[in-house]
Amino acid sequence: MTKKIIKIQVCRWKTCRSNFSEYITKRLKGDIERLDLKNIIIEETLCMWMCKKWPNVKVDDEVINYAEPAKISDRVINWPKKKKKINNKK
Repeated sequence: MTKKIIKIQVCRWKTCRSNFSEYITKRLKGDIERLDLKNIIIEETLCMWMCKKWPNVKVDDEVINYAEPAKISDRVINWPKKKKKINNKK
């Protein structure tokens, strides 16, 4: 059985970039390498137009606002078991 390819997009525009999006990308790439997760693709993307909810990460078709690095890592590592809403309110 082939694993589904998971596409992750991390906003790298000004507000998100100044609020940990680069760290999120680096952390996810490290998780993927460490755990040998060949079914995950990470992309940096331009603005997602949700700047007041930074940083923003899109996993497949779900946008995660107020993305915290540890929660995003946990979510991706355990995908799709944890496909519940994890948007954090500030």
